[in-house]
Amino acid sequence: MTEESHLKQFPIRRILYATDFLESSRLALDYAVAFAHHYGATLLMVHAVELSQAAREAEMISVRPSVSRRAAMDRLEALASKVRRAGVSVELDLGDGEPCQVILDSARRNHVDLLVMGTHGMHKGLDHLVIGSNTEKILLAAHCPTLTIGRYVLGGIDLNMKFSEILYISDFTPEAAAAAPYALALGRDFSAPVELCQMLPEIAEDNPILRDELIKQYCDAIRPVLPAEHENWCKPAYQLKRSLVAEQVLERAKSDPGSLIVLGVKTQSHLGRHLHTSLAYELLVRSTCPLLTIHNR
Repeated sequence: MTEESHLKQFPIRRILYATDFLESSRLALDYAVAFAHHYGATLLMVHAVELSQAAREAEMISVRPSVSRRAAMDRLEALASKVRRAGVSVELDLGDGEPCQVILDSARRNHVDLLVMGTHGMHKGLDHLVIGSNTEKILLAAHCPTLTIGRYVLGGIDLNMKFSEILYISDFTPEAAAAAPYALALGRDFSAPVELCQMLPEIAEDNPILRDELIKQYCDAIRPVLPAEHENWCKPAYQLKRSLVAEQVLERAKSDPGSLIVLGVKTQSHLGRHLHTSLAYELLVRSTCPLLTIHNR
């Protein structure tokens, strides 16, 4: 299998950009436009209008869009006009209903290759981190790779966006191995080095037998999806050298805001029902780098 064939595992032809017109969405738009420009992709702008029952009834009777719907479309059109001037093809999708469902339905219906959204990451109380319920639901259910832009992510990027490195984070699971080709493809596409960081599960830290078995399963899973020149990635000793704890990963991401983090996950792994305590969640809230999650269900 050639290196070029692995690039085809991450084709980006259609990018969905989800917006609620807040500042966090505005930052995410910069990344969505830069990715669309880089890959020559179409950018699909999606917004959800949550109308009251009275507004829906008024629309049915008058057979005309409500003031809220017209205002939302005007704002989408204004955003699209600016993006089109940058040479990016834009389509609009104004949905009616809960934002999470509108975004997920649009992603499936339009066969998008990448979903981009911002998140309102913040502290609530002394220690509790929150990113917003809609973001959580989308991360748990999205069928395509999702690029999430947290509140501390570097802004001011332009169309010729560059990454200083691609930071690929795995958890020694076969499911996470599926994200390796994405990290390598992005590294080639953006001429950025790819750094592998392994998160050894706590349950295996003091259990060498379990640790060795996890590493073997991971190496067996990653070997078929990597080009020959990345054979080191398939060796247990190489994996152990790249093993970090959660705080080290967060510090690494904080120290280099020009990085792109690629996190290979299964819904029941990093993004399971304990999302609030996961590394992925902490990265979304605290990282200065954008986070790309690759689901393998």
